[in-house]
Amino acid sequence: MFLKTLRNKWKHYRYRLVPWIAFNLKDRRMRAVAPSESDKILTNSQVEQFLLHFFENLENERLSTENTSDLWKSQKLTEEEQFVQYKSNLRVMEECVGFITERKPSLIPGCGTGVFVTKGEIPKQTVVSMYPGTIYRAGEPILFQSLANPFIFRCIDAVLIDGNDKNISKYIYKSCGQRDRHGPYLTCDLTWVTRNPVNPLAVGQYVNNQSKQFPANVAYQEFDIPEKFPFHLQKYIPNINYSSSIQDCLEEHRLTRVVVLVSLRKIEEGEELFSSYFTVVH
Repeated sequence: MFLKTLRNKWKHYRYRLVPWIAFNLKDRRMRAVAPSESDKILTNSQVEQFLLHFFENLENERLSTENTSDLWKSQKLTEEEQFVQYKSNLRVMEECVGFITERKPSLIPGCGTGVFVTKGEIPKQTVVSMYPGTIYRAGEPILFQSLANPFIFRCIDAVLIDGNDKNISKYIYKSCGQRDRHGPYLTCDLTWVTRNPVNPLAVGQYVNNQSKQFPANVAYQEFDIPEKFPFHLQKYIPNINYSSSIQDCLEEHRLTRVVVLVSLRKIEEGEELFSSYFTVVH
C-alpha cells in the first residue's frame, strides 16, 4: 500500500521536478503554440478586468473593516483575526463572482489536498483560481527549491512559478515580498502561504491534475500584469519576481507573471477542480 501511494505521488510530481525534466526532455510531449491570443480561453483584457473587479471588492471590504491609520498593524493580524478576515473575503467572493472555492482532502487517493466548489456554481470560461508563488526566469537559481517540491509550475516560455507554501520556498517568497515593499505598502500578497489567504483565489497550486476517472474541468492560462495595474491593488497579487525591481530597472522591466485557472465547463457545487497540464487550444 505504501509503495503504491509512493508511486502515485511520484507519477504526478516528476513532471514538476526540474532535474527530472532536464534529463527526460525526449519524453516530453510538445504542442504548437499560436502566436496570438487564439491560444487562450479568455483574452488578456478579460482576465485583467476580472482581477481588477475582484481585487476592488476585496479592497472595499478591507477599508470598511480595518483601521487604516496604522498600515503596519493591519498587516500583522493574529491567526484568529486572519481567519475572520479570510471568512469575510469568502463572503465577498460569493457576492462578487457567485461561487466559493476552498481546500479540502482530494477525491483522488494519495493526492492529499484538492480544491472544491463549496458554494454556488462556476460558469464556463470563468477565472476560478490563481497559481501563487515566486517567479523564476532563465538563469535564476531554483534547483534546491525544486527538490521534493510538487508545486513548481512551468509556463510555456519556460518561466517557473514555485507555489510551495512551506519550507525554503515559503521563506524565499516572503523575503522577496518584503524586499519589494514600499514602506508599509505591499506589492504582493504575503498571506497565501498561510491557511487563511486574504485573496481566496490564491489556492491554484492545490488543484490536482486530471486523471482517467476525473477529467479536467479547468485549464491554466498565463497573464502578465500590465504596468498600469493600480498600485493599491497589487497587494492582492500572489506572485513576486525572484529578481529585485532594482535589478529590473538596470536591465529591462519585468512584468509580474500570473497563472489563472479558467473553467472549461459549468462546474457544480461540491465538485473538485481538476486541471489540464496544457492549456486547451480552441
